[in-house]
Amino acid sequence: MTNLGERPDDDTPQELLNRLEAQLPAALPSVLRVGGTDPTAGNDLYEAFLFALVLRAARGEHYQVSFSRRSGESPDTFRLRRSPGRLISGDFTHAVLTLPGTAKSPLEVHTGVAVVGTSKVAHEADVLVIPAEAASRCRSLGIDPPSHHAVLVVEGKYYTTPLSLGMGRQFVGLDADLSRKSVNIMAATVVSQSVSHLLTGRSRLYEFGVLPGRKAEHDLKERFAIALRDYRHKR
Repeated sequence: MTNLGERPDDDTPQELLNRLEAQLPAALPSVLRVGGTDPTAGNDLYEAFLFALVLRAARGEHYQVSFSRRSGESPDTFRLRRSPGRLISGDFTHAVLTLPGTAKSPLEVHTGVAVVGTSKVAHEADVLVIPAEAASRCRSLGIDPPSHHAVLVVEGKYYTTPLSLGMGRQFVGLDADLSRKSVNIMAATVVSQSVSHLLTGRSRLYEFGVLPGRKAEHDLKERFAIALRDYRHKR
């Protein structure tokens, strides 16, 4: 059976990290590493790459990008979660997207945090974009953000073998449980043709072959840009 997308190769981890570091200020070193005694796992680098792609899209839509810790203070190092967590816990870095000259709430961009679906079940969002007002309320109340507050929820699938039909069905179930008010997208490296048929038949948003320098990277960035543009113009 024909597979769709592209498999990561030996150079991919460094390419993913390069994409992230291109979006960080020089004064904000990252703790993510390729090689060495404690290398960052490929799936974590992929989340960082998708996070960086949101920032690229935001800058293209005239958002100002800054970085913050959970406390609201500026970070001295860039740290992302390396396992699923909660927006309200851990001293990790998130991005803040601000629209100058408007009264719109800034947006926060997080990785690896729980978001609550319409069934009241919590799911992991590999990348979550949420208004800062809603994120602040969650921190104050000690709760996970409900999906109807989300602007964008991204599910990343970093695999060297084709994504199975079962995992495609998991995304369909996730998408069905998330609010229709959020834009929910799956980004994957390589998938089986059956997964493509499954998602296409259900009009789900997805991109396959999302790797640095590939057309799918550009296409996914444009999907992110549309979501950010819609937020900017929403009353």
